[in-house]
Amino acid sequence: MKHSMLRLLKNKALHCNHLNMKTKNAAHFLLISELAGSPPNDAIVSALREFGYKVDLYAPGGDLPVEYSNKWILKNLFSSRWSKYDLFSGTAEDPMAVAGVLAFWNRRPSFTLADEIRSGSYYGNRAESWKKLCRWGMRRSNFTIVNDESRIQLQRKYAGLSEKHKIIVYPGCFRETPAPGGREALRAKWGIPADALTIAFSGGLSVYSGFPWMMKALELKPEAYLVLQVANSDPLLEQARNKERIYIEPQRLGWRESWSTMSAVDIGTAIYHHSGPQFQNMSTSSNRICMFLSMGVPVIASRQPSFAFLEKYDCGVLVGNEEEFIKAIGHIQARLSQMKENARRCAREYIDAPGKYRQLVESLREVIL
Repeated sequence: MKHSMLRLLKNKALHCNHLNMKTKNAAHFLLISELAGSPPNDAIVSALREFGYKVDLYAPGGDLPVEYSNKWILKNLFSSRWSKYDLFSGTAEDPMAVAGVLAFWNRRPSFTLADEIRSGSYYGNRAESWKKLCRWGMRRSNFTIVNDESRIQLQRKYAGLSEKHKIIVYPGCFRETPAPGGREALRAKWGIPADALTIAFSGGLSVYSGFPWMMKALELKPEAYLVLQVANSDPLLEQARNKERIYIEPQRLGWRESWSTMSAVDIGTAIYHHSGPQFQNMSTSSNRICMFLSMGVPVIASRQPSFAFLEKYDCGVLVGNEEEFIKAIGHIQARLSQMKENARRCAREYIDAPGKYRQLVESLREVIL
């Protein structure tokens, strides 16, 4: 009798635990599907899964397609599929119009990843009524994530967030650094000697990326090579094709593979000439900066206050023109071994993605528990 009662109580407890572990659902909206594996979005998905969430990723042209327009919202708002979601979230800025409306209509919490701040000369050309809806979605969020402290007030002002609205920081950095690629194998693939000074650019290439400075550096430094890991097609890229001492990655690499391959270069570049406020407050918002430093690669970056930590940690040089860019190459080349170690230390101590990840988890805990 006693044993039967114990079994009954045990089975009841297991049944209750099963009910408590019922899968919860979250809908996360991305500006483009390629952002799915980016460090901040990877962190968000991982944090939600810690709380037992199944995360569906919506993006234009993705497996779960969405369009960022009033027409799409009106057509899809009343669908019963949204009722299964316990939480809505999105990147900036268009996704937050959809995520905000869906969260409001279904009486669910939401949060914003403000990975872009479309203010100033980066305001864009969407209709003002649409942009107001995006900012409304940001304001009704339970909390906001920006990628660096220098962007907190920028986002607060742009979105019209109150001083009580919680804003946390998660950098453009993986909390678990991808394993470095094989230096010799990568350089053999690139056609670059194992001991040759190698400069790299990774990401979206544009007139604001300092490309002419890189080309001039190759002209003046015959011992240097250039690796271009470009995520878009830009006419500038044609200037580099079929040039000696330049390797152009022929395909778009995944986020983690992209990071791994950069371990085989010596100097990274992170030049931001765009006058938009977010581009003058890059710091750890820059995937390039986080990637290079995490892989032990010192950086040449634009001279702006948010990058001051690079010179403080002696893992980078700030420049404002072509002449300074070329001098910076020589400076890093002369102290390469020490500056590589400084880069790793800066990633651990200053960027501190693991520590920022725990803050993200705690912020989610306050919303969903």
